[in-house]
Amino acid sequence: MSLDTTSPTLSHRCAPWTRAQGIDPIGTAPTCDTLVLVEVPPPWPRDVTELPVFAGLRRRGLRRTRLLAVRPADGGPGEGSGTRVTVWRRDAGTGRFAGTDHLVPAGHLADLVEAPEADAGRREAPAEVLLCGHGARDGCCGRLGTRLVLDVAAAWPDVRVRRCSHTSGHRFAPTGFTLPDGRAWGFLDTGTLDTIVRRSGPPPLRGHYRGDLALDAWAQVAERELFERFGWDWSAHRLTSSRTEIAPGGRSAAVELAWHGPHGPGAATATVDLLRDVPVLVCGRPPEAAEKTAPELALRSIAIR
Repeated sequence: MSLDTTSPTLSHRCAPWTRAQGIDPIGTAPTCDTLVLVEVPPPWPRDVTELPVFAGLRRRGLRRTRLLAVRPADGGPGEGSGTRVTVWRRDAGTGRFAGTDHLVPAGHLADLVEAPEADAGRREAPAEVLLCGHGARDGCCGRLGTRLVLDVAAAWPDVRVRRCSHTSGHRFAPTGFTLPDGRAWGFLDTGTLDTIVRRSGPPPLRGHYRGDLALDAWAQVAERELFERFGWDWSAHRLTSSRTEIAPGGRSAAVELAWHGPHGPGAATATVDLLRDVPVLVCGRPPEAAEKTAPELALRSIAIR
């Protein structure tokens, strides 16, 4: 599959250009077990971990943890002398995320993240949609993501929608995470997001699904095939193990997934290929000025047993 590196009509904006190439976003979700959302009014710096509120967490070097700034619901700072924080942590038993809301005194964020259950004032967090609107990181996210937040802010009474900092994969803007299922999505619009939240039709996987945050990039490709075959019922299945063996040269990998569902255990073995290396545009600059590439992955085969 060839890439169009010359189209002047796309103005070299990373998301429209990437979509025009037909690049599949699967396998581009970050891998993490904990999300820490801290309410900080934008604008945010390009790297939000430079914000003073994150200083203690940087020093502790937490593994498989993603730090995000989120726009306060009322546009202002936290209540009193505290900062409003949400911690989403993967539950080992269910595989899904469980979220809690906190009001954290200054300087105590790192302690909270390591032991959120110790906060007697914590509250269960509602289901959540996080949409990247991080303009200092990428122009497409800043423009398209922020607009989408405004369009769906009050669309679902039981779901909290918040503008957040970089979710990775800005070339697939608008991008976002859904919680508590812990999935990443790209090229979102109001209709697609409504289908995802309400589960009102077939899962919009092709061209939108970036992957499950629990898995590595290769396994995300295999998991999408299972998601597609089972439909929304796949959410009732809990992944119990994942194993990826990358072939010499790094152009393919063997993936083994196991799960337990309503009708018992299951397993699958898949082969995933690196289809092509794609330029990652610096938004607003031509493809030949790209400073890095990203792999596009594709499923070669899968056997379910």
